[in-house]
Amino acid sequence: MNASATEFFIPTEDPEIRLHARLVVPKHDSTDGSRGNKQRDGEAQKQWQQKQHWGVFVICHGLLDTKDTELFQSLQQHFAEKAAVGSVAFDFRGNGRSTGVTGYGDYAREAEDIAKVVDHVRRKLGERVIGVLGHSKGASSMLLYAVKYGAECPPLVVSISARFWIARETHARWKEHQLRMLEKEGRFLWRSFGGAPAIDEESGNGRRWASTEPPPPVREYWITRQDLEDRSSVDMRVVQALPLHRVFVLNVAGDADRVVPTDDVWAYVSAMSEAPAYSSMRVSTQVVPGGTHFWTTSEERARLFGVIDKWLDAVLPLAKL
Repeated sequence: MNASATEFFIPTEDPEIRLHARLVVPKHDSTDGSRGNKQRDGEAQKQWQQKQHWGVFVICHGLLDTKDTELFQSLQQHFAEKAAVGSVAFDFRGNGRSTGVTGYGDYAREAEDIAKVVDHVRRKLGERVIGVLGHSKGASSMLLYAVKYGAECPPLVVSISARFWIARETHARWKEHQLRMLEKEGRFLWRSFGGAPAIDEESGNGRRWASTEPPPPVREYWITRQDLEDRSSVDMRVVQALPLHRVFVLNVAGDADRVVPTDDVWAYVSAMSEAPAYSSMRVSTQVVPGGTHFWTTSEERARLFGVIDKWLDAVLPLAKL
């Protein structure tokens, strides 16, 4: 792709937890006609490159996912090549190549991971963070971040396939023997995750591995009583407190999503409409025909990216970047 990619770890306050991330920015010719096509020195090159893209989006994956699946790899490529936007995709703690342990109800901890990444990109990489984008669980965690860190939240917020009613599906996921083990031992093994993701042959849903690197390690996903309590306590009505006086929000869902019903996106819109600074200019919503939860096919992703592009064209001139 016509972009440069750099992978790195982001430290946290806990020395045992490091977040693995990938920065992708548009790659431009390192020569400048106004200077006789001479190579720039390091500082001049950095300043020139910063002028060649609007800024950087931070991208947040969903449950049991990683930044290296096809949706996020292709999104970063699209941002760089088509929108002149850089991006940092990262693995939440306990996912992908990041260290630490993930949890079924750790939305608040994931919001803190997002805050850490945004701060690192700004302070250590020297990049202007213009937006945050989340998918599925990562979108819900991202919205919690935007509420808690309203004064620091980037001005562009993109929520894709986000669940609003977090506790609604909890017990429908579990088998009887798992619930009996939870009652007896206080926890149960839900499944193994990690490794190379796969596509379900019958439904066509799932995630495609897009990285040239080996898949991340396979981990065990344990569910505890505390996990379920934490998840059930997440109330996404807090989006009523989004700082809509300074941010623009795009909500996107697919009408063929079998994981999160489209009712949830309209529940988000209803809650956001209660925010003091709400306006239809500040909150946009799009249901994409044929879009599944994981946006598996190239056709689905093209429609999704087209929605994002059109929205960016409208709000970039209005956002205070």
